[in-house]
Amino acid sequence: MGIPCKTAAGHAEMAAREQRLSQRHRLLLLLVDGQRTLEEVVEQGRRCGVPRGYIDELFALGLIVIGPPPTAPMPLDGPDTLGPGSAVSDTELARLDATDGSFAQARQVLLGLLRAHAPVSGAVMMLRVRRARSRAELRALLPDVQARLQRVRPQGETREQLLRVESLLVS
Repeated sequence: MGIPCKTAAGHAEMAAREQRLSQRHRLLLLLVDGQRTLEEVVEQGRRCGVPRGYIDELFALGLIVIGPPPTAPMPLDGPDTLGPGSAVSDTELARLDATDGSFAQARQVLLGLLRAHAPVSGAVMMLRVRRARSRAELRALLPDVQARLQRVRPQGETREQLLRVESLLVS
């Protein structure tokens, strides 16, 4: 049917939570990444217990559209312009990652943990991790990442991966 994309209002809602969407609405909004088809988003939402009608409500609220969004999107894996810290371009990220493989690996582990265990509540934390430009900046974020993950997942399950990140940042 098409590829749904977040509108500028959809991106703003992910960052500011002004419309007080339900957790199910926010989950669907998070699944809308400009790459998944509408059918894929609906199916993934269904697997999480989100009825089909919720996506229609996101369309009605003007948070998503089919096709290219009216303004440039701010995907978590692409260039960013909102939230805390200064924006970092994909080019700068690639340069940083090429310079320090352990730093790049540590960042990817943290982003993976946040995406897997706190995809909505950890969105701002993902931006902060993505914007870290040095081992010291990333290391300084570890307590905040750990606190965010502890709210949604028992500490023992993520502790091993966080220890791995710490060792990558020390080496």
